[in-house]
Amino acid sequence: MRRARTNAVALLIACSCTQTDVHTTPVEHVVPASVAEEPAVAQQPTEPPAEVDVGLAWIRGKLPKGGSAERDESGTLIVKHEASAKDTIYSVAKAYNDLTTVYLAADLATHISKINGAVIANKTVVIPDILSAPYKSPDEERLAWPEDRALRAIYLGGRDALGTWEWTLDHLKARDMNAVILDGKAYMGEVTYPSKVDIAVKTGAIAGAPIADLSRTIRFAHQRGIRVIMRVSCFHDPLAAVKAPELSVRGNWGGAYPIGWLDPGGELAQKYIVDLVEEEIALGADEINLDYVRYPVQGGLGNADFHLHDTGRTRIGAITDFVRKVHAITQSHKVPLSVDIFGVTATGTRQDIEALGQDIALLSPNVEALMPMVYPSHYDKGFYGWEIPGNHPEIIAIGTKAAVAKAVTGSAVVRPWLQAFMWRSPDYGPKYLAQETIEAQNGGGAGYAMWNPGGYYGDAWNAIKPVH
Repeated sequence: MRRARTNAVALLIACSCTQTDVHTTPVEHVVPASVAEEPAVAQQPTEPPAEVDVGLAWIRGKLPKGGSAERDESGTLIVKHEASAKDTIYSVAKAYNDLTTVYLAADLATHISKINGAVIANKTVVIPDILSAPYKSPDEERLAWPEDRALRAIYLGGRDALGTWEWTLDHLKARDMNAVILDGKAYMGEVTYPSKVDIAVKTGAIAGAPIADLSRTIRFAHQRGIRVIMRVSCFHDPLAAVKAPELSVRGNWGGAYPIGWLDPGGELAQKYIVDLVEEEIALGADEINLDYVRYPVQGGLGNADFHLHDTGRTRIGAITDFVRKVHAITQSHKVPLSVDIFGVTATGTRQDIEALGQDIALLSPNVEALMPMVYPSHYDKGFYGWEIPGNHPEIIAIGTKAAVAKAVTGSAVVRPWLQAFMWRSPDYGPKYLAQETIEAQNGGGAGYAMWNPGGYYGDAWNAIKPVH
């Protein structure tokens, strides 16, 4: 039965094929819809991706409330502010100052008033002098030493970074001077910028800080190729010694010893300085300078206890270890470290060195620059047989050469401090100061730093003639 059914099916297939074959009309072949050809479509040009306006986006991201930013038809960046009834020209200037090329908010306020009038309440205010490009981060901004490692600097206090800052920077640049040493923590303990370090806040050291934005102050120096060396006065600190007595030198009775000094070997005192150093590096310092990194040597210390005997340490050991600790931090950020040292560490006795705790041979491998304070006025009558040592700028060469000789070969450079003041030096003036710069070089120094405690450098501008 299965074979008969199979034959019948075969017969049907054969008949079907025969009928199809005898048709004389051609068979129309139908193409399935899924593979049917479609008419060719002209390819449209691809639109290039829109370029991001980095400058505009950056400005918009930093605008205060009420601000707006656009580019006009010429591509100029236009920033406006919708002033409220409470807004003043100065409050608006302060809010936008960081976005402009004007250093001080007071000067920006003057520019705003010239464009918009003196009264701006409830008006649309045009903000002038807008930056053309975003500024860099402090790390990106940092300036390295020149190849010859020679910095030619002046010292300035915190308030000197206010109204005359740009004027001073321009005078430095014109004379091919390339650095400024700026107070971060000053001699009396005040911190010159709004630090976030606990002790600085707790003691009120930041009260009235003159530098509102340290990173911005540094940027304005960098625009002129001027490096900013942040000076930290370490252990002479009458403010913290009273307001944070746990940092102070101790008396034999266990309480704070009233001499206005922090304990150079004390862990808490050292941590305060280290915290400031780390903060100033983060804010853009090109170099860290440690001053008063020594022990006090004035009279009246008979009852002071520096906890050296009970810890088996020496003054030299404590200071060297501290500088080494700071150097590890500065090195990790590729920031040079300099230390100020007494002139007698180069030209004095071993007793002087041990009393101060400053040993050039031990310090030099742990810093990039030694800065001996070899001011001629600070040497007593009879030094080298001179009646008035202060009249002899050649002392700069004597002290510098002695420091170079004591430093470990191939380690730190010697950058001497120069006397830029008249005290005990009747012959002082522009010619005297100019000769000091020559003596620094004669002694083997790499550059120099001028010191005037009041920040007056009229003699310097006359001593060093403009080259630009």
